[in-house]
Amino acid sequence: MNKIRDGDVYKTITVQGVTFELKYGYYEEYEKSHSEPVPIYPDFRREPRHTEDGHPFVTAMQDTCEGFRGEDCSLGCYACRHFKEGEDLIGICLFADRRLRRRDGVININEGKSQTSLSK
Repeated sequence: MNKIRDGDVYKTITVQGVTFELKYGYYEEYEKSHSEPVPIYPDFRREPRHTEDGHPFVTAMQDTCEGFRGEDCSLGCYACRHFKEGEDLIGICLFADRRLRRRDGVININEGKSQTSLSK
């Protein structure tokens, strides 16, 4: 069996028409000398991505936002009623205040982002 290496592709998934390539890596620098690489999920807080209709992507384990509605916010977005499950821990947030607003009838999901960062 081949050893998993940092940067190897874990899987490619599509959620709401947007494709995400998940790779193996490390969340913390110190992990490199103490463990094998793990699948790395996008950090949507640092680099937001949105659906065509303006809803933000979130991971199930992401810290909750101010719109959390559920029993236990320590469980992450997965425990929120606004979380709509997608594929493999990536979903979308349906909290209305986090949705991008229309400008002249068009949602600009590319604002502040390069085209290459918005794979479709």
